[in-house]
Amino acid sequence: LAPQLEPTVAHVGHVASRLCQDLRLARAEICREAVQLFQRDVVSAWARSVLRPGEACGLLLGRSCGRWDILSSWNITLPDTPKPPVRPPRPPPPGAPTARLLFLTDLHWDRRYTPGSDAACPDPLCCRGPVRSGSGGAGFWGEYGKCDLPLHTIEGLLEQLPGAGAGAGAGDGAGAFAAAYWT
Repeated sequence: LAPQLEPTVAHVGHVASRLCQDLRLARAEICREAVQLFQRDVVSAWARSVLRPGEACGLLLGRSCGRWDILSSWNITLPDTPKPPVRPPRPPPPGAPTARLLFLTDLHWDRRYTPGSDAACPDPLCCRGPVRSGSGGAGFWGEYGKCDLPLHTIEGLLEQLPGAGAGAGAGDGAGAFAAAYWT
C-alpha cells in the first residue's frame, strides 16, 4: 500500500498546506510544518476510512463542503454473546511480590523552547523564538498554556526521582524502579 500511496501523500500534503493557508488557519510556515509532520498519517487513515468523500469534507471543512455529524445514527452490530459477570478485584495475598513502577505521561518536550520568549503567540505552539523585552515571557521551567516543556525541566524531574541521583532514596526504603512507562 505504501508505494501506491506515495504520490497521493505528496499531493494531499500540497493541497492540505494550500488549504490551511487559504483558510488562514495558521501562518504559512505553521501550515507547511504541520502538514509535513502529519501528512503520511492522515493519508494512511483516509485510505482505511469508512467515511464517504462528502462526510470527510464535512468533517474537515464544515457544512459548506459536506455533511458529517458524529451524533447521527450509526449502524453497529454487536455480538450475541452476553457480557461476562462482573467480578470485583481481589487484593494480592500478604507477602506477594511487589515492584516499583514509574509512570510518566504527557511530557511534551519542545527542543526550541526559549525562556523569555512570547508565551501568548497566535501560533498553535508558543514559547519559541526571540526573548521578549520586559515581563510576560516564557518562564525558565516552563509556561502554562500553549507551550511544551524545555528539556532541562524534564531532566530536573528525572533527577529528583528516588534512586536517580547520588544518595537519592537512601535510607527511605525506596529502591530503583522495576520498569518505567513513558506515554
